[in-house]
Amino acid sequence: MTTAATVSDPLLAPLPEPQQYLIDIVADAVIATRAWPVFQYVEAKMDDAGFDANAVMSSMPVISRGQLAYSLIRRTSMLSPDTRIELTVAGMAHAPMLGPTVEMFLAVLAELRSRRVTAGYDPLRVIEVVVSGPQLVSELGLADHPHASLLPSILQGEPSTWHGAGHSDGNSWEHQPSTWLRRFANVAGVDDYLARIRAFVMPDLPAMEPFVASPLSLAAAFDFLDVVWRLEFKERLVTLPSAERLTKLAFDANTAEEFDSRLSGLGEMLKGLRVPGNPDDGVLVRLDAFLTGHLSSEGIARVRVGLKKLQLVTRIRNAAQHAGAATSAAKALPAFGLTYPVTDFSAAWRTVQAHAVEALEAIRDEVSSRSRIVV
Repeated sequence: MTTAATVSDPLLAPLPEPQQYLIDIVADAVIATRAWPVFQYVEAKMDDAGFDANAVMSSMPVISRGQLAYSLIRRTSMLSPDTRIELTVAGMAHAPMLGPTVEMFLAVLAELRSRRVTAGYDPLRVIEVVVSGPQLVSELGLADHPHASLLPSILQGEPSTWHGAGHSDGNSWEHQPSTWLRRFANVAGVDDYLARIRAFVMPDLPAMEPFVASPLSLAAAFDFLDVVWRLEFKERLVTLPSAERLTKLAFDANTAEEFDSRLSGLGEMLKGLRVPGNPDDGVLVRLDAFLTGHLSSEGIARVRVGLKKLQLVTRIRNAAQHAGAATSAAKALPAFGLTYPVTDFSAAWRTVQAHAVEALEAIRDEVSSRSRIVV
């Protein structure tokens, strides 16, 4: 199970009751029949529980860009009574009873990539790599797996394998491993698998320096976040370690000592956040855990981007005070578009300051967006 200290893909976050109920209906049907249920069946079960199947399916968390969308259920533009409702690997991860089916898919994924890489290629002609599905299932010892017959549809529904999905007539099927499989080498589990999908569906943009409108922007970001937090949770979030440290956040940094001082002030502000949870956990871990229970999966995904930036700030600060942390800082600086070692301390501080403001504003926006709060 994912813990608060473990960053997990938003698609694996605990689901609201209606979404989990729908997943369970499909999973139970698969266990009972070894086939995907039709929409009429799923809709009737959801109706009986007082849920709108269409609305629930539309509310599922999703990874998307343009026309590409990957969710817990294989998405289709039109639903008719006989449409098969198929879970994706992310969806099956929410049904423990389908754990062996997920493991079967990951084993097949690894083997397809291996066969793509080790095929006997010829430098003078194109070699068509075609894998016989039944033969593959037999060689992997999956012939007796209760859901081996679902493999063609699973492969066709996953971004990692849909490019190679081939002919299937129910008894035999083929797959042509595509070059896309290079993105899924040595997948370490469902979380890692979804991270690979997210990486090419929603790639990180090159680091850019956000614009800080005023030297007071960082102090204002803490202030505005505290106001929103008090309105939503009836408690203060921000405490001031000292007026001096807060004031220093507005100053420039022209030397290594001043850069260290600014980072220390920012670090003290973050450490002073009053977040519920285990005091032994870091404040950013507690913030992640607390907001996970209050925000939608999309909201917490955006918050975690901000928390990651704030975590990188602490790594840079630690490097300035502990020689052994220099390697960590060297890895953190490129995320802000900076290089190690820092030579232009003024520009570096403005960049770190701007990213911190952006992170705090993201947290503030999601906390204030009550329409996205899960209740």
